[in-house]
Amino acid sequence: MFSCCYCQQQDDHFIIRTIEKLPVHTEVINLRRLLYPKNFSDNMNVDFSLVKRDEFPYMYFLINHSSRGILTIRKEIDRDELCRLRRCRCDTWCDLELEIIINSEKFNIELITIRIIDRNDHKPIFLNNYINLTIVENAQIGAMIKLEAAVDYDQGQNSIIGYSLLSSQSLPFSLRYNLIRGDLSLVVEQKLDRELISSYKFDIIAHDGDNQTGILHVFVIIDDINDSPPKFEQIIYIIHNISETISIDSIICRVHATDDDDGVNGEINYYLISHDDCFQIDQITGDIRLKCLLDYETQTMHRLEVEARDRGEGYKTDFCTVLIHVLDENDNAPIIDIYPHNVEPDTNSVKLFLNESSPINSLILSLSIIDRDSGDNGRVTWKFNHSSLIPFELIRLTENTGEIRTKNFLDYEYISAYNLTIEANDHGRPLSKLTYLNIYINIIDENDNRPKFENNHMLATINEHVKINNPYGYEIFHLHAQDYDQDLNGEIIYSIINNNEKIFQIDSNTGIIRAMIEFDRKRQDKYIIQVEARDRGTPSLSSRGTITFTVISQNKYSPICNVNNNKNVSWSIMENSAYGTIIGIISCYDDDKDEPNGQMSIYSHWFPDEKIDYENKYIIPFEIITKKSNTSESTVFIILSVNGSIDREIMSFYKLFLTIFDHGNPPQSINISISIEILDENDHCPQLNIESPFIMINRDITRKFFLFNLIAFDNDTNLNGNITFELSPLTSPLFINLYSNGTLIVQTDSNLIIDDSLILLHVQIRDHGHPTPCLIVETLRLFIGSNQTNWSNIVKNNNYDDRSLNLDNEGFQQGKRMAHAYSISSSSISSPLFQYTSIPLLSTRKHIFVVFIGSSILMFIVILTMVLCFIDCIHKSNKQKSHKLSMIKTNGINNHSSIPLTKDHYKNLISTTKTKPIIAVSSSNSHSSSSIDSTTRANTAHNRAIANTYTYVALSTSDDLMPTDFDDNINSNFDNKGIQLMMTTV
Repeated sequence: MFSCCYCQQQDDHFIIRTIEKLPVHTEVINLRRLLYPKNFSDNMNVDFSLVKRDEFPYMYFLINHSSRGILTIRKEIDRDELCRLRRCRCDTWCDLELEIIINSEKFNIELITIRIIDRNDHKPIFLNNYINLTIVENAQIGAMIKLEAAVDYDQGQNSIIGYSLLSSQSLPFSLRYNLIRGDLSLVVEQKLDRELISSYKFDIIAHDGDNQTGILHVFVIIDDINDSPPKFEQIIYIIHNISETISIDSIICRVHATDDDDGVNGEINYYLISHDDCFQIDQITGDIRLKCLLDYETQTMHRLEVEARDRGEGYKTDFCTVLIHVLDENDNAPIIDIYPHNVEPDTNSVKLFLNESSPINSLILSLSIIDRDSGDNGRVTWKFNHSSLIPFELIRLTENTGEIRTKNFLDYEYISAYNLTIEANDHGRPLSKLTYLNIYINIIDENDNRPKFENNHMLATINEHVKINNPYGYEIFHLHAQDYDQDLNGEIIYSIINNNEKIFQIDSNTGIIRAMIEFDRKRQDKYIIQVEARDRGTPSLSSRGTITFTVISQNKYSPICNVNNNKNVSWSIMENSAYGTIIGIISCYDDDKDEPNGQMSIYSHWFPDEKIDYENKYIIPFEIITKKSNTSESTVFIILSVNGSIDREIMSFYKLFLTIFDHGNPPQSINISISIEILDENDHCPQLNIESPFIMINRDITRKFFLFNLIAFDNDTNLNGNITFELSPLTSPLFINLYSNGTLIVQTDSNLIIDDSLILLHVQIRDHGHPTPCLIVETLRLFIGSNQTNWSNIVKNNNYDDRSLNLDNEGFQQGKRMAHAYSISSSSISSPLFQYTSIPLLSTRKHIFVVFIGSSILMFIVILTMVLCFIDCIHKSNKQKSHKLSMIKTNGINNHSSIPLTKDHYKNLISTTKTKPIIAVSSSNSHSSSSIDSTTRANTAHNRAIANTYTYVALSTSDDLMPTDFDDNINSNFDNKGIQLMMTTV
């Protein structure tokens, strides 16, 4: 602990001076020595404490050893922060006053002042270290540019005491500053000349009392003065015959002005200063565009004031006037006004409501037709389009006014609504305008029709000895009357007039009559009741009729059908079955002998359960036919047959509910549930699901194996939908395998693969349908490259031709149903097919034949030449080893030579220079020629050729050119004895 403070006494209290930012626990003063200097003794019993603890300014101090009175720093004091927070007056002294409680022989409180002395702990700083200034070259001497002064949080001499300029060149500026106000300005001291010096770069240094500095980097640009105003080419622009039908955003005209200044001072912006919202000017080009539709009838001329303003400082301007004369057009269609005004038309239609009791010659609507155009454009011809049978007529009052009135009586029950049309067209040129008004007249119903029974004398039967099981009886008859009125006028209430004995009850709303007793025809065999049907209209109208009930024998038996006890039937049918195919037959009979009791009817309902779309019940492809038996009158056959198209892929299950009921009163019935399953037929072929049939493989990324899963789908099920894959033997290299599940594996580290090579794969996709499976062939294009391949050019240089992928179908027919398909869409952007431009493909047999004939002629000439050369070569090279292979590259074909090719020679062929191959794929019965700069093998089974640095042409498809037991598989081990390969040297 150490003391860095000193004390002085002033008036009645002590002032203790200490510097800011002392470490915590630093001793400020010993209060015991300060307050009791004469009686200072450790034996004196005195206790010191602060009046407060955590409040300002006590929170900065702490008294250690209250009896000794050592005042220490509790929290670091930042004088600059106190000044910023205005906790002390920094313009004079930063004083903190503390009250000290002294508890000795008598209680006392002493006031001491802690005066915080500033420490130079901050240096001057500019808020922005860099500043760019622009001064015009005609700035007056003495002109000042106010700058942002530096900031120093210290006070007094520790704060900023001055500024200075630092530059490597002579400056025409000086600094002027006021430290009290904190002002800093750059003053022009000499005449500026932009053409002599266009910019200045210098530093402004701020100094404090302790030689600490802050730097501001200044870059001053001398700007050219703007002393030439813009000037329009014309003072007044007059634009004639601007059609009022011109479209919005059209350019009306262009104004142009020039300015002799250069740079920004010569750049001109254009502004519209007239208040016309229909026009807008392009500030750069001066094009005046239309922003709203013109209307000759509203304003025939528009006057615009245009300002040209340069972009220099203290911009200069020029003005011109643009007069735009609008050309009248026939742009207004006739307007049809209707009266009364409380009828509001909806766009081009109006709805009216008339009572059907309206008298003849009643006024319906008044019309007035106007056109805002003038002359022939405003002359209107109008007509009333209607049928001669409607009960309305148009009465013309003047040339442009008229009325619509009734001419006959109205009848809601006959026609409840009418649609009338009024057309009005003007005589404008070149085209007239047409306006039409649709008038919809709805007739309001009145109660002018009474309810009517279909037959006022109705007959019905009732079964005797029907037990009454509930107090509401059982239904025996449904009374129905018809009222042509609507709403309440058409609502009917039913009642029985002579029902004194309460034998029958009727539902007043539905008209259902119920029997309340058990009938016995021996006691009474007929009952006659009088019924009434009354509507709810005002006034109410009614009709009456009679019902005669005849009591017949008891309906003892219900219908019986040849189905199982649970009444559930399951049938099945093959999809695509022909119309009229019978699915199943159900026979039903009723043992009742009376005609009503033994007669049967059928109600059918196709139930839309979770397997059937509810909407599809209306397009059920089945028909229900009922036929009476020829041997028994009481037997009925229910036949379900096909009368539509059955497709299992659309719907595989149907459910039918049948209700068979007799005609007894009350009737008896039986319910049967029929489930129909649709069996699958192999009527769909597999479809390959692939985004693009073009596959690019980078061997540097997939170094061993490239796996690709082919996915196909078949809408059929079971074996019909079971799909397998295989490669066509015409296009399958040894390093590519395709498993039956669609997994395509390319052995990318095979030595048989040539970089930047294109391989065509014909994939056979077949299902296992019975009896006839379906097979399709899809063509895949594999491009194999490396990191050195320019993949973007492969995509960019695509020039695909559909004919290059055509494959002879003869090899795939084999007596089966054949579907030859390609996953090719030249318009699909997401699935492009690519053809590398350096790989031209022969597409037809004709091309191959021509090449073969030409090659044969050339071969004959070259062989003849090479025979002579070969004889001469034998004499010159008889000392050379016989196993060395000499190849001479030429443009023709030499004679055949049998040369032994050892393992080393074979490896040399594989490791030679890689170039881009040219592959031709043709049908199996045509010759295939290949020009390939890589390892070569002629294989008749796969019809492929590979070469390297040399050119080989297969002379035939026989096995003569193939060495015995030769295998170029990458996993094969070479025999040290070597192999023999027959080849033609070119």
